[in-house]
Amino acid sequence: MKNKLIILAATAPYLIFAQSAFADSISPCDNAQGISQVLCKFTGNNMGNIIGGILNVMFIVAIIFTLVYLVWGGLRWILSEGDKTKVAEARSHILAAVIGLIVVFLSYFIITLILSVFGLSLSNLKISPITP
Repeated sequence: MKNKLIILAATAPYLIFAQSAFADSISPCDNAQGISQVLCKFTGNNMGNIIGGILNVMFIVAIIFTLVYLVWGGLRWILSEGDKTKVAEARSHILAAVIGLIVVFLSYFIITLILSVFGLSLSNLKISPITP
């Protein structure tokens, strides 16, 4: 027991007055090159704008795909030549495209509504850093 107290008494000042680690003062972005340099430029302010831009592009692409699917269904209906099974398939394509458009618009509306509750928008989305 006496040895443990001596060891604790000897190491306590080193633990209490320990200097910050040398690695704490080195920034990994100081000598960054290539893709690392690009990644080092991302902060909480511009990362939110990037995510908002990606979401906007995804919504536009989804709308374009559903509209193309709607036109494809219309063309299939025109080219069905009165065949009931082909008309039914074309009708199901058109119905799926309309439902897809509704889902895309509703998801955009819901995301915009949720962000507005928190005082944010997709055009100026800010991600604040977590501080200890």
